[in-house]
Amino acid sequence: MMIMVAKIVFPATKTRNEVVLKRLSSAHISGTFKELTGRATITLPRNVKYFDRFKVKEVFKIGDPLTIYLGYDGVLEQEYQGYISSVSADIPIEIKCEDEMWLVKRIPVNYSSASATLSGMLKTIAPGYNINALEGVSLGGVRFSKTTVGKVLEKLKQDFNLYTYMDGKTIVCGKYYAANSTRPSVKFNIERNIVSNGLTYRTKDDITVKVKAVSILKGGKKIQFEIGEDGGDNLELTYYNITIKAELEKLATADYNKRKADGFDGSLTAFGLPNINHGWKAVLTSQVYPERNGTYYIEGFEKDFGPGGFRQEIKLGDKVA
Repeated sequence: MMIMVAKIVFPATKTRNEVVLKRLSSAHISGTFKELTGRATITLPRNVKYFDRFKVKEVFKIGDPLTIYLGYDGVLEQEYQGYISSVSADIPIEIKCEDEMWLVKRIPVNYSSASATLSGMLKTIAPGYNINALEGVSLGGVRFSKTTVGKVLEKLKQDFNLYTYMDGKTIVCGKYYAANSTRPSVKFNIERNIVSNGLTYRTKDDITVKVKAVSILKGGKKIQFEIGEDGGDNLELTYYNITIKAELEKLATADYNKRKADGFDGSLTAFGLPNINHGWKAVLTSQVYPERNGTYYIEGFEKDFGPGGFRQEIKLGDKVA
């Protein structure tokens, strides 16, 4: 039987030395490219001796950095890095955290441009951060006054269907899976190392999908094209600066055909290792149904570490191969 291990590191601050905890009651970590912020919640044991001498609010303060390591049998993997966003007043102590976006979304913004590009705007409003933005996106005339980066990023999601998230210290915008697509794939055997699954295997004949494609042009104008069947999944796909409708039709048809391919849909629950993150690729294999083997992007995840074990629920995204 594997023994679960954990380590939470709170680096030294101006008011205290480094704190390292190797015991916790539970941890929950979640992430997806559809949300600005990757989140974590850790619950500490009631009898942590360190707090006999210090008040909790003096030890853990809003904005303090931390790193969470989890694993088995003494082998730890870094699972999360971020900042404290809240500390409960009750016992047991519950600490909620947000990733680097906690700092980014608070940056004040006063920005205007008659012809803004996505990459150029992000570099201006978030200085000091690397930018990995979808190429060739023109936003036209924009003006943001007395606001924050977080508000701007929410506006990009609302008006342009551009999702933003953090990859370490890099702001990724509009690329969905692309930021981590070069990482080695993580392998899961359906019969051996999956605890349970909510997967449904569908052939292309079972899949009913309608794709609504929108190309956003300079100045905010749009052209649209629809393909597919009513009564199933509805997907809205956004493209940028595709000015010829025939080209938009070609792109939308390719995306439609990709989603009509045989493959798994849904989520699976695996053990805590191997470590995964959204945007990575998962290879699913089966001895019982080898014809169903395939590679999928990971759209999102929920990780739980506690009395029930160390588990990660993995939401599958698009099929790669």
